Amino acid sequence: MEMVAEEKLRTLKRARLAVEACDHELEDKAKEVAELKMERQRKKQQVDELESIVRLKQAEAEMFQLKATEARQEAERLQSIASAKSEKAEQDYASMYLKRRLDEAEAEKQYLFEKIKLQESQRSIAGSSSAGDPAQMLSKIQELLKNVYNVALKSEAWQPNGRRPHGSAS
Repeated sequence: MEMVAEEKLRTLKRARLAVEACDHELEDKAKEVAELKMERQRKKQQVDELESIVRLKQAEAEMFQLKATEARQEAERLQSIASAKSEKAEQDYASMYLKRRLDEAEAEKQYLFEKIKLQESQRSIAGSSSAGDPAQMLSKIQELLKNVYNVALKSEAWQPNGRRPHGSAS
């Protein structure tokens, strides 16, 4: 009986050791589970943080896209303004050029008129007997002035480089 009791005692010790080993293993597994849960929680937090960063970057990209669109529209608007101002400047220059040419033609006309008057007065002073009726003389002067004016206009059309006809004053 004693042997049976010793045997049972040994079995009991082995069983207790096995239970303690199982308890110890159970504690280890519980720690591992807790660590895995914590790791899982950390990973979930990291995923949430990354998703938050992605949303933030998407919002940032949309904002920059909007700013780029606004900048492009502003550049187009400024280009349109610059083009309009350039066109206006060209028109102003052309207008000023044509006015100057007209003034030159008027000056040329006045010069020729004075020259004709001088020639007529010299003829009358010289006692030219061919000086006829004053009305006829006025008609001739008017005809000459028309011819001079037409010549000045034609010279404008044929000289777009801005040169004045020979003998004109500026």
